[in-house]
Amino acid sequence: MSSSYKVKQITSLYNSCNECGLPIINCFCSKIEKVESKAMICILSTEKEFYRPSNTARLLKLVNPVSTKIFLWERKNKPNELLEILNNEEYEPYLLFPTEDLERKVEYKKTEKIPVFIILDGTWKEARKLFRKSDYLNNIPIVSIEPNFKSKYDLRRGVESGNLCTIEAAMEILKLNGEVNNAKVINEVYTLFLKSYKAGISGHCLKDSI
Repeated sequence: MSSSYKVKQITSLYNSCNECGLPIINCFCSKIEKVESKAMICILSTEKEFYRPSNTARLLKLVNPVSTKIFLWERKNKPNELLEILNNEEYEPYLLFPTEDLERKVEYKKTEKIPVFIILDGTWKEARKLFRKSDYLNNIPIVSIEPNFKSKYDLRRGVESGNLCTIEAAMEILKLNGEVNNAKVINEVYTLFLKSYKAGISGHCLKDSI
């Protein structure tokens, strides 16, 4: 999150890690392999979404710490640090969002600039709200992805069928940018996260951790 964002206990449901969100008995923060992607991934998240223990944006930040930025979305305050990135001529920003708006939708192509992909973190309903109420995103070209697989994310009830979670969307972006190996490493951590989360909330310590 931005520098003014205060870390607090993620959940009171169980004793959990404030970094990965996993129950302490299965925390793997000190063990996971880190990557540094060539593309910058900027995640715009509501406070409610960020502090959900099942949130995958935090996990992406943990695995890809240098190239992942998480910004707090607020109705009345714009994320100034994100705006600085968007106005920096060294970067080429794109908004990841499904759209039929042919004027804004583009096919991603590498340039000499550093690509910046903005992901709206949350459920489809929450993402649409952020999209509608963030005027500073209005002029950013939109890139859409069409995965040929079903999301593995199953930690919440009522998640929209066919939609990728934040970390899955980020992995597809990295593949698009030619970073297949980084996407593979992130996927391995993500797969273990899902397994560790389910085991931990049942009080089981996962033996085959990283």
